[in-house]
Amino acid sequence: MMKLKAYQEEALKALEDFLHRVRVHADAGLPNPLGQAYREVAGRYLDNPPPYYEPVGLEGIPYVCFRIPTGGGKTLLAAHALAPARRFLGQDAPAVVWLTPTEAIRQQTLRALKDPRHPYRQALEGALGEVRVMDLREALALTPGDVGAVSLVLVATLQAFRVEETEGRKVYEDNGHLMAVFGNLETALPEGASSPPEGVGRYSLANLLRLMRPIVVVDEAHNARTPLSFDTLARLEPGVILEFTATPREDSNVLFAATAHELHREGMIKLPIELVVLKDREAVLQAALAKRKDLEALAEGSREYLRPILLIQAEPKRGEDPFTWERVRSFLLELGVKEEQIAVSTGERDDLTGQDLLSPSSPVRYVITVDKLKEGWDCPFAYVLASVRSLKSSTAIEQVLGRVLRMPGARPKEREELNRAYAFAVSEDFWEAANTLREALVLEGFERYEAERAVYAVGLGLEERVPLKAHPKPEVLESLGSKIAYDPKTKTLVLKEPLTPSEKAILREGLKEEDRDKLPQTVRTPSEEGRVLEVPLLAWHGEPLEAEHFLEEGWSLAGRDAHVDFVPGPLGVRGEIGLEGGRVRIARLEGLDRAGRLFGPHVGWTLESLALWLDRHIPHPDLPQEETLPFLYRALGGLLERGFALEDLVAEKRRLRDLLEAKIRAHREAARKEVFQRLLKNPPASLGTLTLRLEGDYFPSNPYRGAYVFRKHFFPVIADLEDGTEEFQCARLLDELDEVEFWVRNYPTWRHAFRLPYPGGTFFPDFLAKLRNGTLLVVEYKGAHLAHTPETYEKEAIGQLWARKTGNRFLMVRTLQELDALRQAARL
Repeated sequence: MMKLKAYQEEALKALEDFLHRVRVHADAGLPNPLGQAYREVAGRYLDNPPPYYEPVGLEGIPYVCFRIPTGGGKTLLAAHALAPARRFLGQDAPAVVWLTPTEAIRQQTLRALKDPRHPYRQALEGALGEVRVMDLREALALTPGDVGAVSLVLVATLQAFRVEETEGRKVYEDNGHLMAVFGNLETALPEGASSPPEGVGRYSLANLLRLMRPIVVVDEAHNARTPLSFDTLARLEPGVILEFTATPREDSNVLFAATAHELHREGMIKLPIELVVLKDREAVLQAALAKRKDLEALAEGSREYLRPILLIQAEPKRGEDPFTWERVRSFLLELGVKEEQIAVSTGERDDLTGQDLLSPSSPVRYVITVDKLKEGWDCPFAYVLASVRSLKSSTAIEQVLGRVLRMPGARPKEREELNRAYAFAVSEDFWEAANTLREALVLEGFERYEAERAVYAVGLGLEERVPLKAHPKPEVLESLGSKIAYDPKTKTLVLKEPLTPSEKAILREGLKEEDRDKLPQTVRTPSEEGRVLEVPLLAWHGEPLEAEHFLEEGWSLAGRDAHVDFVPGPLGVRGEIGLEGGRVRIARLEGLDRAGRLFGPHVGWTLESLALWLDRHIPHPDLPQEETLPFLYRALGGLLERGFALEDLVAEKRRLRDLLEAKIRAHREAARKEVFQRLLKNPPASLGTLTLRLEGDYFPSNPYRGAYVFRKHFFPVIADLEDGTEEFQCARLLDELDEVEFWVRNYPTWRHAFRLPYPGGTFFPDFLAKLRNGTLLVVEYKGAHLAHTPETYEKEAIGQLWARKTGNRFLMVRTLQELDALRQAARL
């Protein structure tokens, strides 16, 4: 099975945590459990997430979105995301409705999910167990043996569920094939439960899906977010709705957002994009051809097969003297390109049908298009984009730009030149062309600050031109005269060379406030100069010390408390509460429990089978079954002794599972604390260190955008910092201390993040500072409200152990009044 990237794993953790909190809050009878769970989880990944949005007709249904830029593996993530959704629904064999934006994408997705060798299918089986993938025609012919026996995945377009479409009418009409399925179900359903809403046939596929409370996956969901589409989804009464898109709308309930640079760090996309702008169309093509040939020569020396492709965007057949695809093709032939190496993909001709461009037998090295390539076309070998159209529309270039971003093999290459993409464009104005390309990247799901840094000029004597609203201060122009110039006629600032941090600060001060944000990122920070910051980590037998290592020698549940505070949920009552106070949300969850029982396996339960079921559904990779089963028997035995009937425990087995999982988790943490205290008192000989190298892939999702200009940060952007906060004051002091050479704002989702283990998991100290004497100073800031918690003392203790072991310094700052201690620590 294809291994997930770090940001994909983090997205799944976010979903698992969100759905778990929804259950916990609903079971506790809290108002608005969805909104509260969303606020708690999304707040870890987003900067001030908006309130949770519930579309009309979908109230009470978990409905979240994952923002993944183009090339980030949305489909693979969606397949894996079905596992936590299935767990939330409590169904052993759930139904999934997988909606695609177009028919072309539907066919592509269906083929992949049906192919047992494809990573998508393997992920699907890992998430759902035995699975049947269907199109609409196959779903309309389901049999009683299919429903509840295996997981069902229906792949369709959203249009197929619209009642005004021919296919849609089939979904909502009574179906003779399905009558036998309903015949089995209705004996198990409460009276009237199978009665469908208006417009839905009793024996229709739509009504069957409604009873199963399906998981709905919406691919590129922004294409489906209309009132009509919400109405269509509401008819299915989903159990969970999961959106996956590069460009979500504001009301999308984004739970997790990956950055483009996280994708680049994981080898998913090529960055940066080197942009060359020329005035002549033929010169653009000649330069792009030369670059492609250079890349192919580099690729021939690599260990994997790689044939770089040049994607050319021709002009449409309108306007004055258009450089059409025919002219482009003729020009390539004149330059000596072989005919079989050229493929054309336009509305009137498509040479790509049936082509496997990744095959070594394919001769294609040049693909010519006009507006866009056919939907679903994907070729990671596309490295170079040449557009002979004037770059004035970001939408027009966006249609093809995404095609050169995907990385072959989804892993970084040995040669740095093969980790980048290349663009050649026709324009009279580099600044305009660069900004058009940056806007196109935003349409591909990049943050604006990422797009700003992802495109830069190379060679050919190009200068960056920035239009201003006001004249810079004369003294600034004089002091930076060798690197900048100003044209008063066009009100344009010309940047000739990169600026140092202090020079950029001087320039910013010399501009009007409305012009300061227009400055491109031309400052060279230590990381951009190629410097590396080496930081020692605590190590355990040669690998980074993690909290899991505290229990490496094993631990036991024997003798630990197995009592659980179990109270059966008031099923059958919640559904009558109605809409007051938002309690419809809890009624929806009760409907999920009903669906889980209805479509679950129909077997006779015993104490042994319930214990085995709990053991299978509670993760415990660190404990053998010989440890967990006796513990579960003790817990169940105690419940039976307290008067609970076995059938009640079986009916509530998923809630019981959550309680017992939490119980085991608490015992695991207690065992970690015991080992942790022994480690602090008497560090074993096996505790060592290893070196963490901090280099140039620091791309936070929430960068600092404040007014203060930091001068000593190691990277060009700063993670998760807001003007005026206590952490900001701490960062500013580090930046101003003469003893500090440079510093780094540490953040948890960074691949190279400095981390220290403690019994509760891993913590990431806020700041790392390299002092001029060569010492490292690690600083963790805690506000007064957290100053004296047991967790804070544990973190301080492991920090001091790290300092003793490595010969560096660790400081826990609890209040702003303790900043003097930071000054002293830097001067020791």
